Amino acid sequence: MRKSIGLAVSAAAVLGLAACGAGEGGEIDAGTIDPPSVSDDVTDGYEELEMPQAPTEEEQAAAAKAAQQEAEAGVFYVGEDKAGTEVTLPAGETLRIELETVPTAGYIWQIVEKPDFLELTGERSRGTNPAMQSLPGFTGGNHYMSFDLKALSEGTGVVKLTEGRSWEAAAPEGTFEVTVSVTRVE
Repeated sequence: MRKSIGLAVSAAAVLGLAACGAGEGGEIDAGTIDPPSVSDDVTDGYEELEMPQAPTEEEQAAAAKAAQQEAEAGVFYVGEDKAGTEVTLPAGETLRIELETVPTAGYIWQIVEKPDFLELTGERSRGTNPAMQSLPGFTGGNHYMSFDLKALSEGTGVVKLTEGRSWEAAAPEGTFEVTVSVTRVE
């Protein structure tokens, strides 16, 4: 059986080379090939695109402040400045942990440990510089990634997150831990 497969493969190879190779004279006639014509005006059929006006530093700061206020509204907000601390909130409230990362380069935060009395109810991201990052054609840049955790009942426990690329087996690029105490609503 091996011999017949080997012969079949050899025969196919010889036929393929014969079909693609030079004829008996050793030359291949490719004919004449003319290059495609190029018009002088490469913008034919396209509208002129104008670069948008970049926002001023004041506009960027105002947009960042408004976005931060929106991120903190209606939740118990925890940012990077709370790493390693303990926070306390009443049962029924939502804890939002928001950390900076570069998702366009594959870096994301993931919850690797959380107590059972906290339920993950949402994840989202937003640009760190919304005035610039909302311009047409803007790509990349740092983002804030947030996790909303609803406090279901009383308890104390640690929430731990790691930052990295999911396809890399390397140690995390970053870690974040906060101890959360949930109290009874009075």
